[in-house]
Amino acid sequence: MKRYGNAHTKSYGTAHGKRYGKSVAAAGVCAVFALAGCSGPDSGSGAGGGKSAFEGKSADAIAQEAAAAMKTAKSFRTVTDGKQRGQRTRMEIAFAGDGRCTTTLDLPEIGRVESVTVGGASYSKGGPAFMKMALGSETAAKEAAGRWVKGAQSDSTCKRDTLVNPAAMKGATRGADAEVDGRRTATLEMTAQDNKVTMHVAAEGKPYVLRIVTEGALTSTATFSSYDRPLEIKAPPAAQVVEAKAAAQQPAQ
Repeated sequence: MKRYGNAHTKSYGTAHGKRYGKSVAAAGVCAVFALAGCSGPDSGSGAGGGKSAFEGKSADAIAQEAAAAMKTAKSFRTVTDGKQRGQRTRMEIAFAGDGRCTTTLDLPEIGRVESVTVGGASYSKGGPAFMKMALGSETAAKEAAGRWVKGAQSDSTCKRDTLVNPAAMKGATRGADAEVDGRRTATLEMTAQDNKVTMHVAAEGKPYVLRIVTEGALTSTATFSSYDRPLEIKAPPAAQVVEAKAAAQQPAQ
């Protein structure tokens, strides 16, 4: 089964900055679909008065604390909003540990694609355009319509360090303190491949990543939430699943 490319300027976080390939990820659409050429909302107004978040700490020290905290997160959700070719895109990921996640992706020309990755396999389904791209023919797409296409988890989908990797911000500088959804943050800023990357790290409670903004040739905004909340990932019912290889081998009519 074919899959979308997984290029990334650096693994700062959740699939922002990646580009699309020409086919679908058998291993689930989690982080393999890139929101290239997208832009999102501002991160909010600067933080109010009072002591600076992470008082006296360098950007590298904050990145290290964030990296350590992210490794302990039992679960989280991330939403990336933006635009591609002037049209809005959205990717939502619920992550419950390496190899366990769900993804919902809305893309221009392809429509909505859903994915579940669990138990070493990935299950994806979408409309006619997606299914044809995934299976290689209209005949196979029609035969599998409305069903989940199962493939091996063979790429970097549902990997914690692919979705968010504060350690990649080594060498960043500190920006002005800010807020994300009412929570005070320290901001880490760096430029890579002509893209400005700003990572917002929670300055209250655990130093989890709350937002990553990329601006430049590749632009996007990814917001993280719902850390450590119960999240169960289940495979679709067997009756609703078709094996990718079997579906792709459907004879033409």
